[in-house]
Amino acid sequence: MTTDIKQIKSPRLNKAFIIVSLIISALLSLLFLLLFIFTNKGNFRFIISGIWFIRNLICVKKGAEENHFFKSIKWCVIVIPVIAYSSLFAPGIKSKSAWKYDFQRKYIEFYNHNALANMPDEFPDEMNDYRLDYMPSVLQGTGHSSVRFKASQDVIKAYEEEYSAKAIYTYPLSVFQDGSIDVEQVSPKADIGIKDDKSLLVYRDTDFWKGNATATVYVTSAVHNWNHPHSTAVIIDSEKNMIEFAQLG
Repeated sequence: MTTDIKQIKSPRLNKAFIIVSLIISALLSLLFLLLFIFTNKGNFRFIISGIWFIRNLICVKKGAEENHFFKSIKWCVIVIPVIAYSSLFAPGIKSKSAWKYDFQRKYIEFYNHNALANMPDEFPDEMNDYRLDYMPSVLQGTGHSSVRFKASQDVIKAYEEEYSAKAIYTYPLSVFQDGSIDVEQVSPKADIGIKDDKSLLVYRDTDFWKGNATATVYVTSAVHNWNHPHSTAVIIDSEKNMIEFAQLG
């Protein structure tokens, strides 16, 4: 009698476990597929979770025999830690698709809430030459984030009016030959990371600004620390209708 009960209960329990695994793997596959579409990241996790989903689907179709149950446990033990470990690290993202910006921003801010603090919440209706570039800080490597585009002269001039009023430093872009200068006098609104350090580093898209001699850098925040620099800036050329929101560190 006891053996009969075990034979009835075991397949039901096995099938329930495999179906739960099937649902989890299906949701993960969908999640990482969307992640890949919107960020071009997560392809490895999509492949792993997709294989796991297909394997679970085959088990459900074949039935809930005991050997399927234990194989499903092994897959869970292997796949879930791999996916979790792969999700620990912040991604670097480059994108020319402005319609993906909101999703990419949420994804980046999941890892670093302040990574895009200097970026605009929305963009003008008409713009071109858009590009998002984000690279997280890794060990001693200083990360950066940047959004640049071209828009109408009215839009660019409105940005210029807003950020020129907020700037704690204003310099021509041409003086930042290697992205760094020494300020003449440290602004009381800037932070000093190292005593007597007057170095100011800003990020800029060198391809976007190549050959430009008329752009202006409006620095809105800065930490003077040559080893661990931080800055936020808006670079504007109202003559050529170009703008870049840049953040370093």
